[in-house]
Amino acid sequence: MKTKTRQINIFEKRAFVALICIILALLAFYGYFISKSIINVIVREEISNDIAFVSSIISGLETEYISHKNVINMEFAKSNGFVSLANKEFVTRKSLATTLDAAE
Repeated sequence: MKTKTRQINIFEKRAFVALICIILALLAFYGYFISKSIINVIVREEISNDIAFVSSIISGLETEYISHKNVINMEFAKSNGFVSLANKEFVTRKSLATTLDAAE
C-alpha cells in the first residue's frame, strides 16, 4: 500500500513541477510579446513623425520648384546664352527588339 501511495505522490509532484514550468514559460512569452508590442508602437510613432517631417520638406521643395519654374521663360533663356534653332534635328534610337527582329 505504501508503494502505490509513494508512486501517486511522485506522479503528482512531477505533474505539479511540469505545470509550474509551463506557467512560467507562458508568463515569459507573455512578457516578451507585450514588450515587443510596446516597442512596435513606439517605432510606428517615430516613423509617423519622420513621414510628416519628410512630407513637409517635400512640400517646401515643390513650392520652390513651382516658383523657379515660373521664372524660366524665353527671355531668361536668351539672357543666359541660349539661342533658338531654325533647323531642328531629332535623334532616334531603334529599340533592341526591332534590331533583333531585323537580324533574323
